[in-house]
Amino acid sequence: MSLVFACIAPHGDVDLGPELRAAMEELGRRSAAAAPDVAVVVSPHSVHVEGHFAVVTAGKVGEWETDAALAAALLDAPLPILGVSYGGNDAATAEFPLDWGTEVPLEFLQPPRVVVVAPARDRPLEEHMRLGEAIAALPGRVALIASADHGHAHDPEGPYGFDPAAAAYDARLQEILASDQLDFRPLAELVEPAKADSLWQLLVLQGAVGEAARADVLSYAAPTYYGMLVAEVQTAA
Repeated sequence: MSLVFACIAPHGDVDLGPELRAAMEELGRRSAAAAPDVAVVVSPHSVHVEGHFAVVTAGKVGEWETDAALAAALLDAPLPILGVSYGGNDAATAEFPLDWGTEVPLEFLQPPRVVVVAPARDRPLEEHMRLGEAIAALPGRVALIASADHGHAHDPEGPYGFDPAAAAYDARLQEILASDQLDFRPLAELVEPAKADSLWQLLVLQGAVGEAARADVLSYAAPTYYGMLVAEVQTAA
């Protein structure tokens, strides 16, 4: 079976905007209705492996049980991708640290099991879309969570200072989501000045759902130095 649910979910403080928490709660209800057996979480704040994508193979990620079979299947993708674990030398009983890019979406979506995947900013953008294709080809009832916050230079008092590219990046993202072609590659020219952390996860999502997919944006806000957006993404019928 192909993907039963896909979304863009923030990993920042959704309580900075009540509309964001309400949107995440709605996203959780939609995910529960889709009844996935496992959620593949693509997080920019998990492990970083030079020159490679990474799949967590540890038996648990924090409190969440890893779907070992799907993690192993993803490692067979024809991409530069490595399995990573942590702590105990027996991966089945090891527990990988829970990063906030994984923790925040899972607080609301609550799947039975997870597979945590790390993108690779030093790999070509096209490879991220191929990773999405590999995720979409996994067996079973799979949800895909693109864990992403967007422009990080909205506030001159923030850690990245101010750059108008942050607002431009977020605006273009919303234009893409409202369009009839889900192609996030045009964001690449703004991603560096915008200090966005979302492009790579969005491209994985694009590869998984296809450019004909449709997005339902539930909320967008930039209550602090970074932008947050909540959206369900559905493949074309």
